[in-house]
Amino acid sequence: MLETVCEIFKEAYNRGWVTARDGNASVRYQEQDYFYITPSGVRKQFMQPEMFLKVGTDNKDNYTCISEQGSGLRPSGELPMHFGLQKQIVKPVRVVLHMHPTYTVAAMYKGINLQSLLNEFPELSRYTSIAPTVPEIEPITQELADATMESLEVHEGYVKYDIVGYDRHGVVAVDTSPWRAFEHIERLEHICKIVLSAK
Repeated sequence: MLETVCEIFKEAYNRGWVTARDGNASVRYQEQDYFYITPSGVRKQFMQPEMFLKVGTDNKDNYTCISEQGSGLRPSGELPMHFGLQKQIVKPVRVVLHMHPTYTVAAMYKGINLQSLLNEFPELSRYTSIAPTVPEIEPITQELADATMESLEVHEGYVKYDIVGYDRHGVVAVDTSPWRAFEHIERLEHICKIVLSAK
């Protein structure tokens, strides 16, 4: 699973969805009281499985890095968002991807309502559910984490939507495998490119 996330980041880098040290991801199996998260300050196209950090979820409100690997690395700055989603969503496997897909960010910047695209493009409405866009909020904050949970409508262990946009920032996708989460981003990015080209 972690190897697959590394492959996905290479693909995302080649597409320009992550640059420099951008992007982050987390993975959790339901029976585990911890999840894996990408480190901060690392170019994600060079990620290796042993670089992931383990973060405990047994504490109700606080997270503790319990990693035995990734020595000298720190968890992603978006840890509050990942912790909230991994703690509350009940699925056999939970994968959270955060990236900055170019056309999707551009569409939000131009004021396009991402949810409205569901009414116009069946490949979105059939396979990907889009949450209301989170307004511009300072990255790496608890405020952004809380807004993500609210927009995705995480309630009693279940999440209503597959993907949410961050205005002038990026997207977060959630699913049961890395490639399924990636495909939500890919699908939305493709439609945003069409819409922006048409305009």
